Amino acid sequence: MPEARIGGPSEYLLLTPPAPDAPTQAVAVLALSGLNAVIAIEEDFRGGLEGLRTFFGSMEKSWRGWRGTRNWESLEGELRLAATHQGSVIQLKVTIRRGLNQGNDGWTVEGDLILEPGEQLTRIAREVAAFGVRA
Repeated sequence: MPEARIGGPSEYLLLTPPAPDAPTQAVAVLALSGLNAVIAIEEDFRGGLEGLRTFFGSMEKSWRGWRGTRNWESLEGELRLAATHQGSVIQLKVTIRRGLNQGNDGWTVEGDLILEPGEQLTRIAREVAAFGVRA
């Protein structure tokens, strides 16, 4: 099953599809300068990660620009994406959150990725469209 890599060579969000032994959990890795954060993402049982595919597909269709912020959030809120078109680039704010667990307040990591609205966005949309598709 294909992975989806969103961003550049050194700063990116990597999405890995669910493993056969954990069929409802994908994995997200946010790599920023000096930081790596990893979280399991619960799939939405109403349609898997179809909303994520739609999110990137709509950005690809509107690659010339849009007003406001486009948002996507995983079922349990472990991964949140907020995209704004800033003329020649797209700013993608990525938030990864591990929630409360046995008295622990959890943690949150947030960072920005810059995407080019041409070939890079097309590649990302294709990878995300194929992400987690089981043969």
